[in-house]
Amino acid sequence: MKTKKLFTALLAGSMLLGGLTSCSNTAAPSKLKNIADPKPEIDLASVSNGDHGDYQANAAAEGYNKYALKLFADVAKAEGKDVNIMVSPASVMFALDLADAGACKNTLAEINKAIGGEGLTPEQQQAFASQWMKDINSSDKVSFSVANAIWSNNQVVGDKLNPDYVKFIEKMYEAKAKTMNFDGAAVEDINKWVNDKTKGMIDNIISRLDPQTAAVLVNAIAFEGVWEEPYEDYQVQPWKFKGTSGESDVTGLTEASSYYYESDKATGFSKLYDGGKYKFVAILPKDEKSDANTFMAGFTPEDYSKFIGSATREYEVYSKIPKFKNEYDVILNDALKDLGINDAFDPGKADFTGIAHTEENMYISQVLHKTFIELDEKGTKAAAATAIMTGTASAEAPMKKIKEVICDRPFAYMILDCDNKPVFVGTVNNI
Repeated sequence: MKTKKLFTALLAGSMLLGGLTSCSNTAAPSKLKNIADPKPEIDLASVSNGDHGDYQANAAAEGYNKYALKLFADVAKAEGKDVNIMVSPASVMFALDLADAGACKNTLAEINKAIGGEGLTPEQQQAFASQWMKDINSSDKVSFSVANAIWSNNQVVGDKLNPDYVKFIEKMYEAKAKTMNFDGAAVEDINKWVNDKTKGMIDNIISRLDPQTAAVLVNAIAFEGVWEEPYEDYQVQPWKFKGTSGESDVTGLTEASSYYYESDKATGFSKLYDGGKYKFVAILPKDEKSDANTFMAGFTPEDYSKFIGSATREYEVYSKIPKFKNEYDVILNDALKDLGINDAFDPGKADFTGIAHTEENMYISQVLHKTFIELDEKGTKAAAATAIMTGTASAEAPMKKIKEVICDRPFAYMILDCDNKPVFVGTVNNI
């Protein structure tokens, strides 16, 4: 197995430290030039008490789906045709929501628009993310969990971390805040947390911490689901997979699936995990010469809606997919900028005064993302971690027609919830 880019989204860097609830500026005003007259952006106390958080679930899901497809398309565009990719838009969103809660002015507006779409206010986006996290953590039949945490640098932030922000992320996202000197012990502590929260699927997210890093905001997602109907021994067979780098020997998993998908660009099938709330969906490009990354780079939110909306039980579906295992890691700075998040990465424009006040302006220096997936005849294990690094500037059914979805060449896949929100999105070009 070729290890490429893991999908743990890590947003780590030196972030602006200020009063989150008020986005106020009481420390070193001469050095925080871009927030001369900061005003409250999110009323954290009200949102955490359930106010200002009403939203239309369908509209929120639609905005999220658009963001998820655009994010993956940007990642796919930057990769070669031989690389297997997996990204967790959910992990990245949760990490960005930690930053969003402490952002002000245009920094807040850009992040919120990118992950929530035009229709959601910042308060509604926070409520949507918090509720989805609670839904995931209360999942039945599958092992599915989301965890969040923030580490602040004692030598940069000290005691200036906004207590209202800490209370908010703890109540909304069960996120714990910890202050440490950013040395080798801090690196070990963060990586141990990621390893624990991803059940050992991702053992580290960072290799070192710059002494000037102000804070690290981390999200971790872990999923373990067994198939509602596991593959029997007779359905597990030696097979060939025709990848972009050549043909390889694999183990194929064959069955008669219930749901069939077809649009002008792809065909596919889905398979439920135990409990029926989550499903795996295979997406096979109709263009047999296309690699999966090029295909997904052009797979728009509209294409996704058409594909998912085509689900039917009209046919008996003969499906086949290879067992596979993959790790992936990527730096998401460019992809997030393409989504419209720009000020957050600009030392002169970023405004994270809702998190804490530092003597110099906080900004996002790097967003790290790692993922892991293993699919076999029993089910699927998948995990993602995202770290945001902040820096300072400085009945007997009738006979049916038969359809086939034979994934013996590059294909894409998703793990979706029951509302068809992608938790993981990936491609398989080679095994």
